[in-house]
Amino acid sequence: MLLAAAKQSRHVKRRPRRTRTGIELPRSDGRTIAARRFRALIESFEKELGGNLSEVERSLIRQAANLVQVSERLQADVVAGLQVDADAMVRISSEARRILGMLRAKAAKNKPAGPTLAEYLAAKRAADAEPADE
Repeated sequence: MLLAAAKQSRHVKRRPRRTRTGIELPRSDGRTIAARRFRALIESFEKELGGNLSEVERSLIRQAANLVQVSERLQADVVAGLQVDADAMVRISSEARRILGMLRAKAAKNKPAGPTLAEYLAAKRAADAEPADE
């Protein structure tokens, strides 16, 4: 009886771990190669979009990172000579391409049309440095 009570008291519900961006990684401490690759993909996609993202955009980024990672794993299996479902590989690659295209369109829409401040100041300095033709 005491042994059963001791086992119950030791069994504590663990909280799921979260990454810096708030992504929940259940049953993973984030140190596996797959977890690091997932975070790297998310960070690169977020950087391309320029930050200040909505929850919908973050969800798309997580989906894209997941699909890219699965696609990479399937491609590695093909290279290793393992049997891979070609239909699943095409579907995953197509879905990843579609979501990445949506993210790329959002990134292009969010980019400013004119020159950046640094580009403007460099052009201004270059124009001031040239002697005036009179």
